[in-house]
Amino acid sequence: MKQIVPISLTSPPVSTHLEFHTQVNKYLLQATAAALHVEAQAAQYAALLEQEAAIVNRPSAQRYTQQLADADLRRDHGAGVLMNIIKAQVRSLDNEKKTAALQLKSIIDSYRNVGDQSYMKETAQLRGLVEALRSAGNAPLVTVLGLDAEVDLLEEANTAFEELHRLSQADAQQRQALEAIDTRELRGRVDACYQQIVLLVNAFAIASPSDALNTFIDSVNGLIYRTQQEDNHSHSTGDGSTPDPGTDTPEPEPEPEEPGGDEGEGGSPL
Repeated sequence: MKQIVPISLTSPPVSTHLEFHTQVNKYLLQATAAALHVEAQAAQYAALLEQEAAIVNRPSAQRYTQQLADADLRRDHGAGVLMNIIKAQVRSLDNEKKTAALQLKSIIDSYRNVGDQSYMKETAQLRGLVEALRSAGNAPLVTVLGLDAEVDLLEEANTAFEELHRLSQADAQQRQALEAIDTRELRGRVDACYQQIVLLVNAFAIASPSDALNTFIDSVNGLIYRTQQEDNHSHSTGDGSTPDPGTDTPEPEPEPEEPGGDEGEGGSPL
């Protein structure tokens, strides 16, 4: 009769631990839980593995950090171009443009240091700036200076940043949830569920053997053998080989000297 052999799953690193159970679960799905008589355990096993995979594959740094910085720089540039054009037109020789620029300058002065603000504060301020420039009294002045497209682009850049920031908040919430999981405790639950599956499979292999059970047992035993080999290899010597305990390599005996040799030819060099 075939039986799944025991294996210690406390020593492998978390990635190896996950891969072992992932492979077992793949064999389980191929055989079907019904054929192995582990329907209840199979569902729990898959759910626990999904949690462990999320922990193993969680990013080491927030994925949106650089994207947020780039999007923030883009809207900073947009706001800077818009404000600089307005300030430059204050000196315009065109009286209509000069008058429009002077009136708009009183608006943009309130947003002078907008690029130095925190992300959320800058988002709110740029939204207010766009709304002010599009108000009934200021919109015609913006048109006089030919800045309608610049205002539209600034709004698009600010909206894009706001959406990215919203996504980063959701990502941060997910990371916090993953970091709150006790990895060791979860590994213990995965292993316990696996042991329940092994007990049932081994029991049915004795009481009611089948091709599905035998194939599953052979597959898992092969996986156990390979996992143990790799675990032993990780503790081997630096050259990748494990010395045979109790076997000493004899040191080579020195070769006898040639009698009457000429040290100028074939003798021991200095």
